Amino acid sequence: MSEDFKKVISVLKYWDMYLERPNRNYGSRFKIQKLTYLCKSMGFPLKYQFTLYISGPYSTGLTRDYFNAPQLIETLETDYILNEVDLEILDKINEYVLIHPITNNYESEFLEAVSTVDYLKKRYPDMLDDEIFAKTKEVKQYLKDSIVVIAINTVKKLLFKPEFLTEEVQEEIDIWDKAED
Repeated sequence: MSEDFKKVISVLKYWDMYLERPNRNYGSRFKIQKLTYLCKSMGFPLKYQFTLYISGPYSTGLTRDYFNAPQLIETLETDYILNEVDLEILDKINEYVLIHPITNNYESEFLEAVSTVDYLKKRYPDMLDDEIFAKTKEVKQYLKDSIVVIAINTVKKLLFKPEFLTEEVQEEIDIWDKAED
């Protein structure tokens, strides 16, 4: 088993996310791909390479690993120990993505939108939000506009560095948070 896959298992275990074997369940594969991408994007130390694919960021290396050891997704057995930085990343993803109210009805769509928006923001860092919205809708026409807008705001929160939080920025964040409700 690869060192990266041990880390992925530790992430799922930390979130208490017992899934069905990925070789038997598309939903498990989908969730593992999107959450692993977000972890890597946020700085979690993973070597998996991701490309934009049909349902968002996708890694063939990750696919190979979970098909080679599908039982580990069910048992979550790993010897990788999460460190403090890892936990901060996972807590941030949990707070802004996994327990976001939209996941009650649109979990898959939201994971796809957030991971896709994040991928596009990293690939095209100079793109404005309107352009990110348009590009996301171009490649994901079936996603609701509201989900894409919420995903853009969520990615901003995920990527935001606390040292840049001014009173003015906090006021704008509060306005956008109210708009999501």
